Amino acid sequence: MTFGALAALYGIVLRRLQGELEARALAFTALIVANLGLILANRSWSRSIVAMVGVRNPTLWWVIGGASAFLALTLSVPAARAVFRFSPVHVDDLAICLVAGLSPVLVFEAFKATRRASDGRSAGSRRRRARWRSSARR
Repeated sequence: MTFGALAALYGIVLRRLQGELEARALAFTALIVANLGLILANRSWSRSIVAMVGVRNPTLWWVIGGASAFLALTLSVPAARAVFRFSPVHVDDLAICLVAGLSPVLVFEAFKATRRASDGRSAGSRRRRARWRSSARR
């Protein structure tokens, strides 16, 4: 899913003739956003990202802060951009990267929500069957 979103972003940028350096910078940015989002999403299969934000985990915030700082330095410092062969990124491009990077995360969260709902229904039906069997024995 993430690969599809990043490949689509890279292809669209190249097709719009924005250049390989810009396509590389945008794909890298979207990849970092997607990875951070998936780290947050995978913290729990039974709770959403929003519910898990309140759970204390200092290491998680160090990882998110470090990756965000590294990304900001890579995109804003000309010497770092030259090492990675990135072009300067504009604010509207960052918004596109957020959408491309977070779309797989949202799909994953929707999958988790449907799984939680189906697990809840099956657990409830098991309880109802167990109650029915115990009342039928009386």
